Amino acid sequence: MTALADRANLKLLFTSEQVAGKRTEGLAGSFTAEEALRRLLAGTGLRYRFMSAVTVTLELEPSGQTEGSDTKLEPVVVSATRTETPVSELTRSVTVVEREDIERQSRIDRNLGAILSKSVPGFSQSTEALTDFGQTLRGRNFLTLIDGVPQSSPLRDGRRSLNTIDADAIERVEVVRGGSATYGFGATGGVVNIITRRPEEGAVNGHSEAGIKISTTNPDDSLEWHTNHQVSGRVGEVDYLLGGTFVQRNGFFDADGDRIPADPFGVQGGLADTNEYNILGKVGYELDEGEQRIELSANHFSVFQDSSFAGIGNGDPANGVKTPAVRGNDNVRDPGTENTTVNLEYRNKDLFRSDVRTQIYYADLTTRFSKFPGFSQVEITSEKFGGRLTIDTPVQAGPVSLNAVWGLDFLHDETAQPSFNAPQTTPDLTQDAIAGFLQLEVPVADWGLLRGGIRYEDISVEADDVVNGQGVFVNGGFLNFSETLFNVSATVFVTENAELFGGFSQGFSLADLGRAINDTTATDVSELQSEVQTVDNYELGLRGQYGSWDASVSGFFSESDNGTTFDQDLVIAKQPERIYGVELAVNVTPFDSLRVGGTFSWLEGEVDLDDDGNFDEDLPSTRVPPLKATAYAEYSPFDWWTLYLQGLYSGNRNPDSTQFGNGEVDDYIIFDLYSSVDTGYGKLQLGVQNLLNEDYFPVLNQAGALPFAFSKGPGRTISLTYSITW
Repeated sequence: MTALADRANLKLLFTSEQVAGKRTEGLAGSFTAEEALRRLLAGTGLRYRFMSAVTVTLELEPSGQTEGSDTKLEPVVVSATRTETPVSELTRSVTVVEREDIERQSRIDRNLGAILSKSVPGFSQSTEALTDFGQTLRGRNFLTLIDGVPQSSPLRDGRRSLNTIDADAIERVEVVRGGSATYGFGATGGVVNIITRRPEEGAVNGHSEAGIKISTTNPDDSLEWHTNHQVSGRVGEVDYLLGGTFVQRNGFFDADGDRIPADPFGVQGGLADTNEYNILGKVGYELDEGEQRIELSANHFSVFQDSSFAGIGNGDPANGVKTPAVRGNDNVRDPGTENTTVNLEYRNKDLFRSDVRTQIYYADLTTRFSKFPGFSQVEITSEKFGGRLTIDTPVQAGPVSLNAVWGLDFLHDETAQPSFNAPQTTPDLTQDAIAGFLQLEVPVADWGLLRGGIRYEDISVEADDVVNGQGVFVNGGFLNFSETLFNVSATVFVTENAELFGGFSQGFSLADLGRAINDTTATDVSELQSEVQTVDNYELGLRGQYGSWDASVSGFFSESDNGTTFDQDLVIAKQPERIYGVELAVNVTPFDSLRVGGTFSWLEGEVDLDDDGNFDEDLPSTRVPPLKATAYAEYSPFDWWTLYLQGLYSGNRNPDSTQFGNGEVDDYIIFDLYSSVDTGYGKLQLGVQNLLNEDYFPVLNQAGALPFAFSKGPGRTISLTYSITW
């Protein structure tokens, strides 16, 4: 097997007689060629796929660089097809942010929204806050998962899904760009699948670290410190992991040294003056020499703000005057986010010749907002439990060998928006959703791969009676939604180093039903039957890898008859819309010690205000961000030292729009620096955010142009972290 593992794309040719059923001896039994390969490769990190009746392809799954080879082996991506699929076989645009990248970026900014904005094409610029309101993927909302457990709540979206887990608990993040019915239940813009840390090999592996961070424009009041500890290992068939992180933050300051309001975007949520902790635990058991595995995991995350500067000040967006930080705190309870997920997974790689994965999960998410003057303080609670069944079955259809991925999803969600000092204006909502799906993967000779499938979703929602935010009594009741979603996509292996990919997919979402009920003038919930949203997505792209470089470019178009935006009074609006754009990513390693690359994202969107077939206005910048370009250079002259410089350019945008978020957005550019030194007694890491102390307003604040939410972004900060392994 060593010889096999040294090659990334080894093809073994069998005679048609062998593939048809000749028995292969020597594996403690007699098997067909296909069965022999499955058993032979179990636990080796290799997988196979029948390309035709006479060809089998072996591929090395783990990422990394083979010694003496210029070919970088691609990482496994789980979320794109719900099965382990190498990047070169994907028929969709997918970005994988690995653990090394997450660690590096978290030394600069721990906010996952900021990490993804600097790493993923098509992902909006960071909000620089606790909220991810206004942060979209290809101009649409995305579904966030933690190990497959949904964090988004389409019944009443609190826009905190990217801040429900700490960066230290994340192994990698897989971002599927473009609407997807693979996971369903809200993935109209794509999927952000967060995968938690994995146990390391060996009986006991320990990691401990501590770090501090300050603003150079106001060192006295800006101290932030964190500590993280983790222990993991494997003993026989049992593996385990236990980790915890604590972060304490003080004030945030802009490039002028002025304090940034505790809630930079009104009352959507901020990170200044917060205490945060995250606890992750998991235990796994393997049997049958790795053919079966069961794993139980739990994660608890909490971040709450107690600030003396939680008052609401007023700026002047028209004249570029920022919103000041004002002393005061009218909150009945501390605003913030608390999230608990429990997940039980079982996998059998060979159950009746199928690879079977089952999952049962529970999630409890609380999103609490600050109090706005004249309004009550509210929170959104969402308690979920559900399950997934995914079965990957090889099928022989005459001369063609293909794979069928099929299964079932179930989700029960109870969502509420209680008010602490006023009547509740959004009804309690209960959702029961079930979906069945079938995906077929069909090799086309040895030059292509075709995927297509269907998903049927059936969703029922019960809404209580309520007097809504418009003062209207809305009779509750049941709403039933069902939708059949289709997708078809393909990859063509143009050369050994280049693939053309593209296709069509649909996404489906309830699109913040609770907010729609709060804003409606209808007197019965049944009148909102049409509030759901179906999105059609189209994509065409090219990716390649040759020697020291890899690159990808893709164009996309999406449209919906019932898109979701807000008018100037922040009342939800449902109108036809379309979004289109282009993305580019490139990485080059000219020398062993130097790696450079970057991304480019441009998109535009239009809305039909009166549903007459004419797209009258641009979508606002809270939906469609301005042009974004990123670049990086990583220099490692020695094994013990790494230097990393990155930049993000955000362009101008002045949408022709009367909707909320239509403010004119000016461009800015941010540089960050990271350096890591292995001292021999531990690792010392330096992170510098906003290296040149750029004075700027984040995209969200410019687009909103609200006097009480026109806050600047953070000025230069410096962090220092020391870590040891034991």
